[in-house]
Amino acid sequence: MPDLLIENWYGMIGPAGLSRDILDKINRVAVEAMSDPNVKDKLGDQGLTLVPQTPEEFRSFIASEATKWSNVVKKAGLEAAK
Repeated sequence: MPDLLIENWYGMIGPAGLSRDILDKINRVAVEAMSDPNVKDKLGDQGLTLVPQTPEEFRSFIASEATKWSNVVKKAGLEAAK
């Protein structure tokens, strides 16, 4: 799998059914925090790259990661332990 790129990533996920207004508020505060120069510098010093996203963008990213790793598991012939 020469084209496989493995990266660590972090994100916040809330419970199903979270109201849109709460979701938007949490997202707004998180994006503001990630925009703070001190936060960017501190996390950047640890090798992290901040990528603020909308909830929809993050949902799409998670779906693409699930698809990618599902394909890796299938191509490698792996299966869950029973």
